[in-house]
Amino acid sequence: MDPGLAAVFGAAVGVIGSALTGALTWAASRAQMRTQLQADHLRWKREVRRETYLGLLNSVRAARGALAASLDELNVSLEDGQRSTAEAWRVLAPVESAAAAVQLEGPTEMAAPATDLAKALFSVFKAAYPWREGSALDDPDLIAAYRRACSAFESVEKGFVASAQRCLDIGAG
Repeated sequence: MDPGLAAVFGAAVGVIGSALTGALTWAASRAQMRTQLQADHLRWKREVRRETYLGLLNSVRAARGALAASLDELNVSLEDGQRSTAEAWRVLAPVESAAAAVQLEGPTEMAAPATDLAKALFSVFKAAYPWREGSALDDPDLIAAYRRACSAFESVEKGFVASAQRCLDIGAG
């Protein structure tokens, strides 16, 4: 083969090889970038969900704490306790919007546990409502109903936390 033709042929092979290497590098870096963007998006989504779940838990616990404090006040003063219980009912309002936020952020498996948690909390408040209206604090039927509602609430709350952990891939440990 003519040395000039061999040089041109060698240069052409070199250019084609360099072009193929560049194209493969570009494709690999693009795939890596896409994978990184997907991972970042999943991490962001997980963090938003985590904050939403915590928002619901915090609003539920704030409302439950306000109710417990108001019931303690009822033991001291009926008038102050009734005012405090009315305030506790106002603290209950954000729970519904926090549960709706969980339903919005998802995943769909979290909608029912969030709704159940809000309903269970409302049942605790409903069981305490007669005391707000002035019923006797030592009424055994009211005490039993309140304790049942609190027990059911605690069970539902644990279920919500377990569901949230599964959805966030935290695990129960």
